[in-house]
Amino acid sequence: MTKLFIIFSIFYSFLATANDTEWDVIYTKASYALNHTKKALSSNNFDHQRYYSEKALEAYLDISEHLETSNDDELKLKIEHTISDLEHAVDAPDWDRGRFYSKRVHANTQELITELDLKAMAIAEN
Repeated sequence: MTKLFIIFSIFYSFLATANDTEWDVIYTKASYALNHTKKALSSNNFDHQRYYSEKALEAYLDISEHLETSNDDELKLKIEHTISDLEHAVDAPDWDRGRFYSKRVHANTQELITELDLKAMAIAEN
């Protein structure tokens, strides 16, 4: 009977964590995106700017996938807007336009990390 209870509790804990949003992975991806947008802003070469914007876009697409199970529609909408800005940065016609969108993404990513910090503090308090 105890073996059955242990197996059931392990299975239940697996299901409970499988449905939760992986905030630590999202935070890591947001940190990657912030690092890539910093590099895009500091680059003086249009190709490098586009390359780092593509890397940030990949990170944000991963964030979007991890947020599919979340109920935070406001956060999802912010992620969608940032993805749109990154797509514009990647497909920018010139360096100035790409830099404009990279600045917006940089600011949005800093706000995202702050929101994730606040969520982590709220979870830790409970």
